[in-house]
Amino acid sequence: MLGIASSIGFLNDPADILIFLGRLHPLVVHLPIGFLLLGALAQLAARKSKFQAITPLISYVWALGAISAFFAIVFGYLLSLSGDYDSDTLFWHKWMGVGVLLFSIGCYYATKKITTSFVYTKWFFVGLTVVSVFITGHLGGNLTHGSTYLLEFAPNAIRGLAGMPPKVEPRKKITELDSADVFLDLISPMLDSKCTSCHNDGKKKGKLELTTYNEIMSGGEGGDVVIPGDALNSELFKRITLPEDHDDFMPSEGKRPLTDNEVSLIEWWINVGAPPDGYFTQFDPEQEFVAMAENFFGLDRENQLYGRAVEAPDKALVDSLESRGFVLNRLMKDNYFMDANFSLSERSLESSDVELLVQLKEQLIWLDISNSNVHDTHLGTLGQLENLVRLDVSGNAITNVGVNHLVELKNLESLNLFDTRVSDGVLPVISNMKALQKVYLWQTDISPEGISKLRRENSGLKIISERE
Repeated sequence: MLGIASSIGFLNDPADILIFLGRLHPLVVHLPIGFLLLGALAQLAARKSKFQAITPLISYVWALGAISAFFAIVFGYLLSLSGDYDSDTLFWHKWMGVGVLLFSIGCYYATKKITTSFVYTKWFFVGLTVVSVFITGHLGGNLTHGSTYLLEFAPNAIRGLAGMPPKVEPRKKITELDSADVFLDLISPMLDSKCTSCHNDGKKKGKLELTTYNEIMSGGEGGDVVIPGDALNSELFKRITLPEDHDDFMPSEGKRPLTDNEVSLIEWWINVGAPPDGYFTQFDPEQEFVAMAENFFGLDRENQLYGRAVEAPDKALVDSLESRGFVLNRLMKDNYFMDANFSLSERSLESSDVELLVQLKEQLIWLDISNSNVHDTHLGTLGQLENLVRLDVSGNAITNVGVNHLVELKNLESLNLFDTRVSDGVLPVISNMKALQKVYLWQTDISPEGISKLRRENSGLKIISERE
């Protein structure tokens, strides 16, 4: 019937309802796989006497497999009308699917006949069914993910048997931005992770492939998708910046979209001429794009810190600190970064406490020593806690001299100086803390003019100078 409809042109421009039904194929196709493999396993199990009780049910499992295979074929055919699939792979996927249906019907009839003459016929059809299920599934994966999907990470010996070339050596991890190739290391990985599942050599939606630079620049059925130097008029950029509920938004079908940084970097790449190669830094990117690229490669300060593998602290050290009044907590499930809080202790902080605390410098990223009788000399030692991200020293008699010891804390994002004796002289020190994002300066000796000047010179710094 479908063949007749196709021959008279009914399916050349299929109605939306047919496309809708076709998209049920990925849901339905798993039913015959489950039923048919279950049938094969049940057939094997029934050979043992303790499982022979299931023998009368096996034919029904094959029947369910055949029925669900029929619907998978119908919906699969309708799905094929909507996509730009590789014609050879699609042809064999279709007919192998039909083979699965016929072989499963054969299994059904062979298991219904209990006569000895059907024993070998039964196992013949079981073998054909299992093999054809795997081949059909493999071809379906190729249609969806590309022809190299199954063997992409296989050993070279297996790839060779399949007629594939040896694996391409992965590009080295970028450790310096100066060594990053603008296309191979930056743009191509973005497209690979979000776009090529629908735009590869096996499935070219819109007749567009995004796996190589040349294919990108060749465009799709609507013409060029990248216009070097003009991102706003490049179809690729238009599609990834549409509202996510728009019919033409890419990636489609609910797939994870590109991040804002990735979109911005693709826009930048197109506007600088969509170069096929060359180091990223050779194109004189503005600082905002440098920061985005560093974040993408994991070179930014935050990724460098949290990406470290930090070992567990010495238990005796932790026990000693807790006995002195510190409350210690592990902050991450998959790492040993820690939080230390001394503000609840009933005793004052002593130099011996600080010396012990410094032994946790790899693990310690949050520290609260507020209202603990902390002095400038203590901060001189605490300045060695190089991984600190948050530090609360509020309610202590510390001065500009003590804060000056903290300038080497390159990861410090939050500093609480509330109710301390710091004055305007501390402002240059705060300005030199490049990672600092928030500072509490309420109830200090810093003048309103000093606060205003700090705000003008550090627009990205949140300054709390009064009760929130």
